[in-house]
Amino acid sequence: MKNYEFGVNMLAILAVAFMVYAMFQPWWSFKLEGSPRTDVYPYLIDGPGSEFIGYRRSSQMELLTVVLVGCIVFTFLASFLPGKISRIMLAVSGVLTLLGTWRLLVRVSGVAARFEIPLQGEGRATYQGFAQIQVWTRIGLGTYVIAIGALLAILAAVLHATVRIGK
Repeated sequence: MKNYEFGVNMLAILAVAFMVYAMFQPWWSFKLEGSPRTDVYPYLIDGPGSEFIGYRRSSQMELLTVVLVGCIVFTFLASFLPGKISRIMLAVSGVLTLLGTWRLLVRVSGVAARFEIPLQGEGRATYQGFAQIQVWTRIGLGTYVIAIGALLAILAAVLHATVRIGK
């Protein structure tokens, strides 16, 4: 009969906390002159600027949200499992989260380039070749926090044997 161990990888739990927190923070924001700020999350575009630039929720955003939620769940489950399978789950979750974050930034930068505005900073957006409007953009806290969570998940995979508590 096998003796099952119960332990928790606290670094993985910390990664989950970062990832969950990031899902509720804007990943990119922009403010058009004379209007409130528009925030972009992996699953939502919140604000009036989305209509101006024609940036709406896409199937890519829905897929990204499913992948990110799956990575969070797998990271959480792997934090309780011993052995090689949990290390693989943590590493794959961290890498997929980083890839998802990168793809969202690529998509957002494509939209920004279409209107000749920077991904982060201040510029004048060209709208339909005629109108120009002042725009302020920034990469949001969610992008940085999800990247930290993903890196923590990868680190938790590498250090799994040493950071488990209650082995």
